[in-house]
Amino acid sequence: MTRPPVRLSTVVMCHPSRLAGAERVAGECAPLPARIVRDPEPDGLPSPLRTAKVAWAAVAPGATHHLVVQDDAHLAPGFAGHVTALLERHPDRAVSLSVLWVSPYNSYRVRQAAVGGYAAVRLAPWEWVPSLALALPADTARELAAYLAEFPDDTRDDDEHIAVFCAERGIPVVAPVPHVLDHGMGPSVAGNDHHGIRLAVACAAGPVGTAHWAGPELADPARHGGLGYAVELVASRCHVRIRRSGTQEAAEQPFTWPWRPWSALLGVAHEAVAAAARAAGPPPRALPAEPAGEVWAAGYLLGALTPGAGDDRAEHRRVRDDARAAALRSWITAGLRPDHLAELGAEGCAAAARWAARAVAAGRAARAAEERAAVYGTGAPAPYAEVPAVRGDSTAAQAAVPAASAGTPSGYGAPRRTGTAGGTPEAAARLAAVERMARREARLLLGPAPGELPDVRLEVVPCPEHPGADPALSTRDLPVRWLGEHLSEVAGDSALAVLACERLEPRPLAGLAALVDGGWKGTVETRAATVARLRAAGLRGAALTAAVDDAERRFAAGDGAVVTLPAACRAAGGTPRRLWPHDDPELSADDAHYARLRLRYVRETPL
Repeated sequence: MTRPPVRLSTVVMCHPSRLAGAERVAGECAPLPARIVRDPEPDGLPSPLRTAKVAWAAVAPGATHHLVVQDDAHLAPGFAGHVTALLERHPDRAVSLSVLWVSPYNSYRVRQAAVGGYAAVRLAPWEWVPSLALALPADTARELAAYLAEFPDDTRDDDEHIAVFCAERGIPVVAPVPHVLDHGMGPSVAGNDHHGIRLAVACAAGPVGTAHWAGPELADPARHGGLGYAVELVASRCHVRIRRSGTQEAAEQPFTWPWRPWSALLGVAHEAVAAAARAAGPPPRALPAEPAGEVWAAGYLLGALTPGAGDDRAEHRRVRDDARAAALRSWITAGLRPDHLAELGAEGCAAAARWAARAVAAGRAARAAEERAAVYGTGAPAPYAEVPAVRGDSTAAQAAVPAASAGTPSGYGAPRRTGTAGGTPEAAARLAAVERMARREARLLLGPAPGELPDVRLEVVPCPEHPGADPALSTRDLPVRWLGEHLSEVAGDSALAVLACERLEPRPLAGLAALVDGGWKGTVETRAATVARLRAAGLRGAALTAAVDDAERRFAAGDGAVVTLPAACRAAGGTPRRLWPHDDPELSADDAHYARLRLRYVRETPL
């Protein structure tokens, strides 16, 4: 049965204070006749939902599809032709014409599609629907309008409601790659300025022929063993965002997992990422060493975890290359800290994007080698096999551990015991403590992320190894929104004591939030701060381990005024370690055994 041609109804939803922008957008829609729909209560509480109700109800008679564009969009040349071609390609779906980089899961999916050479990507059903410009079949648009009318205007976020609407009805949401419009940089009238600059992930730099949209779609991205995830670059750090379907964590919650060591949850050992960086040679001179490593990790994981589209249409190669380059440029702009961006300048940012592209290529090559090895048994090196640690990485003392099987990190199987002293009672007691610590940290990491971190007073403890450490560095790697702004020297009835030279990670702080929200008051020490205090009191060996073990037990029970957060310690640029962020043979002897146990316990828990 031949489908009728697309007849598109188009409206621009507008706040009267931005009427000039809406008129510009309507003009850029030409030859599509675009009508302007105004906020019916412009002096009321800012609410995109209030205007969206009217916009989605304004379907023109005889239309097959309905498009709603916001008044701060900037449309690509030939916009009308692109929208028509996309709706002909995806007639029964929701088509979101642009994804902004503040969208954690969906921005990563777009980047996957861009580096894989896809023309479209399926968006995550659990994240808000990008609604800068969204098209639906006409009957679905009318149904959406009726659905939105049931909600009070003060719920504000139309994109959240649209996501639930589409998910409940099984309506796939797709986005074109590259995008065909971008977001403006003016102030938000809806109260969204806390997101910072909001621009599209991958806009085309040059012209795009409408035939490009007939290319392949990335239909099921960002899944590993059924686990939904995203790799992100935020504040110059690479993190893994994991979909906790059973606990319904907010899509944008900031309690993410650092890539090292948790890339193993996605099947890529962090040692393989570091080895590839070694082989690539020095990063751009303008890029400092620590962010260079984080940019490399993000790019490598993106390449290693993205299947290729197999699209060999030569006439569309330039568009695919443009989309890939745009996706990596935006990752640098969105992902590096403002001070790093200012230091790099335009040329340095371009060099950083090229460095990310080299990492993507290395990850894709490793993936291809793994696939060849699986099919042909060539023995090609797998991207997921563990390799010797990089010099300078805090795991350097660990011996290389062969992968249990192709594509599976060794930590997934039975852990090996290392650093033991035979079968003595003291060794057995120490190993038992190590296992309890690993279980506690796994439980801590797997706890649900709160909506927000409560106010907690930050106490920075001088490091006996590095007395000159800058106390401001402790929270440097935490996202400012929700985390960094709730840890200060004055706020909160409870305190977090952290060693001056260690860097806090987001995910363990979810457990701190649960403890404080439960009504407990007192001081929570990091393991490193506890070890420093106990060492100053003269404890060593088994007595020190036993004391830390007991302090962690009291954290889990909320028992006592001073307890210890059961989470590994990390120095700048290093891998998290069990007890101490610095090299110490005694305190580091069981690090490798601990890391394997912790990974095993996390994997054993359904996410």
